[in-house]
Amino acid sequence: MYIRTPGRVSSFRAQTISLRLLIIAALVIPAGACTMSDTQQRTGSGAALGAAAGALLGGSRASVLTGAAVGAGTGYVVDQRAKRADSDAESRRLREENMQLRRELESQQ
Repeated sequence: MYIRTPGRVSSFRAQTISLRLLIIAALVIPAGACTMSDTQQRTGSGAALGAAAGALLGGSRASVLTGAAVGAGTGYVVDQRAKRADSDAESRRLREENMQLRRELESQQ
């Protein structure tokens, strides 16, 4: 009886594995983002975009890691600015509401 063993399995090439990992990440990351806070989502999105940019521009692991770090930092800064803008808008709204209530009280007296 003769058993033939494959010399090399072509489905385990680095490119195929990278493509599979990319597809898995594209499917899993949005599901995990459902339970994330806004800060986590923005930081994670920044890291993912930075890693993709690092991979496209540099191609090495160092450039991917650097891109991910820069992207995560940028995402965090964007999140903090968005929170500050929301807070400022809420403060303005409350101030205007307070002024309107004061005017109403003054007009009743």
